[in-house]
Amino acid sequence: MKRVLNIIRTMDMGGAQVMIMNIYRNIDRTKIQFDFLVNEKGFFDEEILKMGGKIFYMPYITNIGQFSYSRQLQKFFREHPEYKIVHSHINQVSGIILESANKANVPVRIAHAHSSNNKNHMIAKIYKKYLQNKINVNATHLFACSKDAANWLFTNRANEAIILKNGIHIKEFQFSEEKRKEIRDKYHIEKDTTIIGNVARLEEVKNHTFLLEIFKKYQIKNNNSILMLVGEGKAKEKIQKKAKELNIENKVYFISNQKEISKYYCAFDYFVFPSLFEGLGIVLIEAQISGLKCFASDKVIPKETQITELIKYIDLENSAKIWADQIPENNHYERKIIDNEEFNISTIAKKMEKFYLESVK
Repeated sequence: MKRVLNIIRTMDMGGAQVMIMNIYRNIDRTKIQFDFLVNEKGFFDEEILKMGGKIFYMPYITNIGQFSYSRQLQKFFREHPEYKIVHSHINQVSGIILESANKANVPVRIAHAHSSNNKNHMIAKIYKKYLQNKINVNATHLFACSKDAANWLFTNRANEAIILKNGIHIKEFQFSEEKRKEIRDKYHIEKDTTIIGNVARLEEVKNHTFLLEIFKKYQIKNNNSILMLVGEGKAKEKIQKKAKELNIENKVYFISNQKEISKYYCAFDYFVFPSLFEGLGIVLIEAQISGLKCFASDKVIPKETQITELIKYIDLENSAKIWADQIPENNHYERKIIDNEEFNISTIAKKMEKFYLESVK
């Protein structure tokens, strides 16, 4: 059996983490096993352990500095020569990680781009360039969730990157009237009440405060509506405070991370995603497969997310009112069954399984 060491900050709920877990659940674990080097405990830890994976914890570079971080990584690789494949998911910091793996003679060193953040200030841009050079020198293979993500992280090696779709279980996310009723009954939400939904970490980059302003404007034309935010994160208290300031706190539902997230897509009527930047935005794929009409940030979210005509991109420079005006006043539209094999996790997992098995003989 080959063991792949995935390195990521935490296996908490997030787009990259969901993608990793979807692959992990669908590969042949008699041939390949995933282990994890993380910085803190996460949502998926228990499931990883149940599937036979190991989890190692190490302080992050921002807590101990680059020199100590590199030294600890090199020590780890010396103590664990069984890892012939290291798959790093920490964007720029992959440069430090893969340099340490290279010094330890790990033969397969993968950098995986999951973001397309281009809003760095000047100092951050200089450091990012420094780390990019380390990736280019030390990575044997490059993966990215989209072309935008590859161009952002790998620059002059972007054309070498393998674009790996963030796969999902298509059947699981298709619309179900039963699932819709289950969630609405759970929260005592009437049939005609419009639910505007969002699934994302509660962090600044997901732009929830602007989403609250959009919903405030939407309330003017449809008071029989609620906003449902599914996710956890460090900005939760700030978002709750903003909802109170806007006097809509009784209309905003904060839902913790959910394992059966497909049920919530079924319960939603519209999916609004004004994120500041995304590597891809897998939640938009999930929402469209559920037949949801989606409204998402233009220019910063890759157009690879457009797999149906259900999605509309709106410029973040537009006002909250302009965003709200795009969302229909009622929830009356047919939820069609969407099928798209391009994002089928079984196919994507087989592709990765083949890659891992053939990368080290």
